[in-house]
Amino acid sequence: MNSDEEFENDIVETLVRKKVTGGKKHQIDTVKNWFASSDQGRVEDLIEKLARDPDAPVEMYGGGARANVRLTSRQDAKEWLDDRGRDLWWA
Repeated sequence: MNSDEEFENDIVETLVRKKVTGGKKHQIDTVKNWFASSDQGRVEDLIEKLARDPDAPVEMYGGGARANVRLTSRQDAKEWLDDRGRDLWWA
């Protein structure tokens, strides 16, 4: 697995752990702040990439500085992470 894929897993896992689904959405800027400042640009790029991937459990809506992100569902995210070999000991 390349480093982008591993970092995508980290993003999705963080969204699952913080229960960012359904009506509980967060601005991308908020999600970026959950990661090291040196990684924040990469986080935004990967969130946008995940949102364009029809197999990924991430969706974005809104635009500009108020773009929001959330998971399609916790179950979708858990299955996606499991398929990518992520240990779900916390699930």
